[in-house]
Amino acid sequence: MPTIKSVMDYSGLDYYKVLALPVDLFLLMKKNAFLDKMNTTEEGKKYLQDCKRLSTTEPDYDKLRSMPGYQAEEV
Repeated sequence: MPTIKSVMDYSGLDYYKVLALPVDLFLLMKKNAFLDKMNTTEEGKKYLQDCKRLSTTEPDYDKLRSMPGYQAEEV
């Protein structure tokens, strides 16, 4: 029920219209409601930044190249 309530608050739809939504649209609204709620506080913003940082699997090559002591390998 808290999920339905959060989607209702986020979308402005009533209970029965939220229940009639397709599953993919409901889940998208649920995710967007969560992100919107997290972006309202500093702790939430930090949490989202940490989630993004921890889910990144590729290094930032431009930042690595700009670090002092970087030497490009000759190929």
